[in-house]
Amino acid sequence: MNIASPRNSQNDIEIADGLRRCKGDNAYRKPNAEKRFLLVDDSIEVRFSVRRVLRSAGATHIDVAENGEIALQMLAQAGRKQTPYDVVILDYMMPGMSGIELLYEIERRDIKNAEGTRKIMLTGFYDAKVNEEAKSVGATFVLSKPCDAASLSAAIA
Repeated sequence: MNIASPRNSQNDIEIADGLRRCKGDNAYRKPNAEKRFLLVDDSIEVRFSVRRVLRSAGATHIDVAENGEIALQMLAQAGRKQTPYDVVILDYMMPGMSGIELLYEIERRDIKNAEGTRKIMLTGFYDAKVNEEAKSVGATFVLSKPCDAASLSAAIA
């Protein structure tokens, strides 16, 4: 994820289109400092970059999972403790379990309190089919990599 890259026009369109889908979710109108974030990506470089953007946007609670299975465990534990994540940022392409498969598993396992979690998928392989499938299983936004800080900040707002 190249945070310094020029703005991605596809992401601008996605943000404008996705904001109406956020109303009523756990993150809606909550300050970033009060939101609980879960970042799921197998790339340490992407995790570092996204955490940096989240912190600069005021986030203070950022948990990290390097794969989908760990993320499912963390989501389930947060649901059981009645402390659901407000925002999950996940990668589309991960070994073992892709971001799409992770979204399907969240839905299939009916993880407690996960229905109100805003799910943001990041992908370097953006196309209309990926976008449609991700949204059909719960993604609020599907952002293309490279994703600039402004687009990610807008998606978590």
